[in-house]
Amino acid sequence: MNFLVVNPWIYDFAAYDFWLKPLGLLYISEVLTYLGHNVTFIDLLNRHDNDLIVKYPPKDKKYGTGKFYNERVEKPTILKNIPRKFKRYGLPLKLFESKLEAIKKQNKVDAILVGITLTYWYYGGEKTIEILRSFFPKTPIFLGGIYSTLYTEHAKDVFSKFKVNICPGTGIFPLKKVLEILNENLTELNNFNWFEDIDLTYDFYDSYLTYVVLVSSVGCPFHCTYCVTPKMWKFQYRSINKIINNIEYILKKRPYVKDFVFFDDAFLLRKDIKELLESLSKFDVQYHLPNGVHARRVDDEIALLLKKANFKTIKLGYESYDFNIQKGTGFKVTNNDLVKAVTSLKNAGFDMNDIYAYVLVNLPSQNKDDVKQAVDFCHSLGIKVNLNEFTPIPGTVEYEELVKKNAISSNTDPLLLNNTIIPYWSHFGLSISDLEEVKKYTEVKYSD
Repeated sequence: MNFLVVNPWIYDFAAYDFWLKPLGLLYISEVLTYLGHNVTFIDLLNRHDNDLIVKYPPKDKKYGTGKFYNERVEKPTILKNIPRKFKRYGLPLKLFESKLEAIKKQNKVDAILVGITLTYWYYGGEKTIEILRSFFPKTPIFLGGIYSTLYTEHAKDVFSKFKVNICPGTGIFPLKKVLEILNENLTELNNFNWFEDIDLTYDFYDSYLTYVVLVSSVGCPFHCTYCVTPKMWKFQYRSINKIINNIEYILKKRPYVKDFVFFDDAFLLRKDIKELLESLSKFDVQYHLPNGVHARRVDDEIALLLKKANFKTIKLGYESYDFNIQKGTGFKVTNNDLVKAVTSLKNAGFDMNDIYAYVLVNLPSQNKDDVKQAVDFCHSLGIKVNLNEFTPIPGTVEYEELVKKNAISSNTDPLLLNNTIIPYWSHFGLSISDLEEVKKYTEVKYSD
């Protein structure tokens, strides 16, 4: 069969390409290819799209990151009162339409797959599917991703007007549903260990890549109150041999790629992490860990191995300076854990400009002084801070508590749970003025 797989636009008040690649859709596309199907892949967030760069050449920043092409658009009604500019991030509409026109002329499309990650980005998926449906009025369209999994009924309501099949779930479970609806044979997927056996080749991109994103593990054994990952994934990691072979394949095809990003939720928690780091050191590339490394696992030996392998960006999960918040949200890290981790990284020779700590902002009942204390603490250690604004996610302890207290409704539109705008309407965390004060405080703190 001929599949069209589309990574949708982002519609939001802010978005930046901090190593964003649609891993779920890429894995699904790899499995479809493995099964013998044909896949045409459109990534609307590809800053280096061959057709886009002719008119809008991207300006790459540090380690291959950069700004998305964007256009200001009208806000949906529910966001009309938010005093910020609303934008569409990704390829221009006319360019998307020209790609679809070309695809329509070349081959019959048997099915279209779209995935939405962040729950409050569903509006971008809706706008993307609106265009797809106008070009392919009778072609089956399937929607998966985190949004479809956490907001299945909401997705059914929103996308029913486009006659979209909603496919919740993780791994290849949604794909099995797709193939079942299309009356395709599922035999080859029985007992199929997709995560171990399928490489992310990036062959679906015919454009230049400034970085490559991989995952060496899925899931996380911790159960933080604000995170839904443990409920969605069983913690498992890929064999070292497969990871190394995957990197070798990519470098053989694209020897110019210098930045490899691991987007694991729990990169350091695998039992054979030391062996993996030793194996990664054979390549002349730079590695990055942007997804909140467990500081408690960073000791002198691990830090030296990370340095030897040429890891650059390391973002440590810290969350809060307050002991009660640390204990109440999962007790994953303490202030002392952070001190030890940073000391080990310093002693190993890391550039402290590449070392960050995530500090949660706007947790229920959190005050601005706690955030400022965390910023001060990180600054005193010589590392940078990433303020991570809290979003209530269905299935998490924090979300359920807010619903119980009537701070939010279980029917709250996901657009309103965008962490950028929560302070404009909610009363469970910081006010918008407090949030702006904290951001300004952090900016000034690090301006010296």
